[in-house]
Amino acid sequence: MRFWGVAASYSFIEQPQNNGVAERFFKTLKEQIIYGRVSRTVAELRAAVAAFVDLYNEQWLPEKNGFLSPAAMRQAWYAQKVAA
Repeated sequence: MRFWGVAASYSFIEQPQNNGVAERFFKTLKEQIIYGRVSRTVAELRAAVAAFVDLYNEQWLPEKNGFLSPAAMRQAWYAQKVAA
């Protein structure tokens, strides 16, 4: 991980749900983009994943975010941090 410049981030003991948000995103990504589709090139697959990530961040309305998109939730969080 150090080679790629990634820092390890460990979950708390007996708190596996910390990773649940990331796992759920990857499950949704696979269901929407990977399974049942055939990509002819890696570039085609990368483009499909990038398009899904943009769609997810801007238009997906998860219940856990109070039906706000991840981008809107992020903006609200930053606004709250600035106001505090």
